[in-house]
Amino acid sequence: MEHFLAVAEEGGFTRAAARLHMVQSGVSASIRSLERELGIELFERTTQHVELTEAGRALVPEARRVLGAVRQARQVVTEVRDGARGTLSLGIPDSLTPRPLLAAVAAFRAEYPLVRVRLAVPGQGGCGSGPASQVAKVRDGELDLVILAATGPVAGLRLYPLRTETLVLACAADHPLAGRQALSLAETGDLNLLEFPAGWGVRAAVDRAFAAAGLARREPDLELTDLATVMDLVRHGLGVAFVPESRADRAGDLRYLPIEPHAPRYQLAIGLPLDRPLSTTAATFLERCLRPSRAA
Repeated sequence: MEHFLAVAEEGGFTRAAARLHMVQSGVSASIRSLERELGIELFERTTQHVELTEAGRALVPEARRVLGAVRQARQVVTEVRDGARGTLSLGIPDSLTPRPLLAAVAAFRAEYPLVRVRLAVPGQGGCGSGPASQVAKVRDGELDLVILAATGPVAGLRLYPLRTETLVLACAADHPLAGRQALSLAETGDLNLLEFPAGWGVRAAVDRAFAAAGLARREPDLELTDLATVMDLVRHGLGVAFVPESRADRAGDLRYLPIEPHAPRYQLAIGLPLDRPLSTTAATFLERCLRPSRAA
């Protein structure tokens, strides 16, 4: 199953072999053995490319679930034998991860040095892109937990809110709006906005605020997934952007304008799977994240 997913995600046997640190012939033999066992071809092979068959596409989510169950079983047995060790796989929202959460990860790693902490950012790996890829990985068992920006329920996950993030409008110090004390949401509708793509928490919060206020909005001029790059572009006068108020201290040369009324907000939350118990290691980390001091 691991070899099958590697070929499916890498789109070929050569890249899959490199990822698995195997020779290509070994990966090919493994896939042929799996196809014989299942009685159906999983890949269409030509001299130019390798593509999943209909059966192969159907197997991908099941293979992820199988491997997730194997990892969970191995983790449980390891914890019974040796105590807290093994791997904690945690999805984080890349540049939107607050410092207290990063501090919690560092403290956990220091307290449990035998635990390997594996962090994954949106789009990492072969499970789509954006935060939705992380949610899918938690459901499939590839990740234990995920930190995400939520504006409502997420299918398949139980969410524990950690803190509320309010968005403000960032602009350059010489921008015409820089001298204002606040802006209405309606005033931002015609600005040159640099935005996150649809499906990302910041974008969802802004879209939701516009909808709640009964305001229409135009399509963004530019969509980016990295907050640091967004703020650099704002700094150079290429647009303005909605950013978490908690990030204002990291770029003091910009101006940050509150939105009054209808300020966009989202919940920073930690998500865990609904359909399976957490490993002891993941449950221990969750408990530390939910301590009141972590939400500050």
